Amino acid sequence: MRLIVVRHGETAWNAERRYQGHLPIPLNARGREQALRAAQRLATLTIDQLYASDIARAWETASIIGAHIGLAPQALSDLREINDGDWAGHTPEELHNLFPDHMQLIKLNPDSTQRLNGESYAELQQRMANAFDHFVANHRGQTVVAVSHGGAIRALVCHLLAAPLRHFGRLWLDNGAFVEIVAHGDEWRVLRVNDAAHLDGVFAKGE
Repeated sequence: MRLIVVRHGETAWNAERRYQGHLPIPLNARGREQALRAAQRLATLTIDQLYASDIARAWETASIIGAHIGLAPQALSDLREINDGDWAGHTPEELHNLFPDHMQLIKLNPDSTQRLNGESYAELQQRMANAFDHFVANHRGQTVVAVSHGGAIRALVCHLLAAPLRHFGRLWLDNGAFVEIVAHGDEWRVLRVNDAAHLDGVFAKGE
């Protein structure tokens, strides 16, 4: 199985570095252009199945891709971003001002500490591992595209590489970029991370 995981296009809140979680924030103009570039590149391949998180920004990205590759996206809730709970709508700086004790716990245990009224990265990673197992079980010998979110995709990469989840922040993934994974039976290889060759001129500097 060949799996290409796409991060959704940019939103206004991405540009402002605001946590979005499960909120239905739409793509901005650059995000739609990123999705179009991703779609045009994927249209050169033979894709067997298209999945997406059902959160608005990922679903919109997948719909643009689907229109170019001739597939309707299938919703898979395990591909959703982490539930940010009370973090949603805030920048990192705002969170440190609003919830200093909680943010100190996050710093000490970034993988297992739940966001206020939300999820932990460990819970997110388990969801993404479940999604990956679904793809492997149902799409052997096929090429699958899955549209998801920055935090969710980084959690999956840590899982596949057996990397400590507490270091997920050392990975970066541009809006509209790809991660490519090839699975052979019960083994797999991560071939590419943050493949943004199709995004020349339409991606923001990673922060």
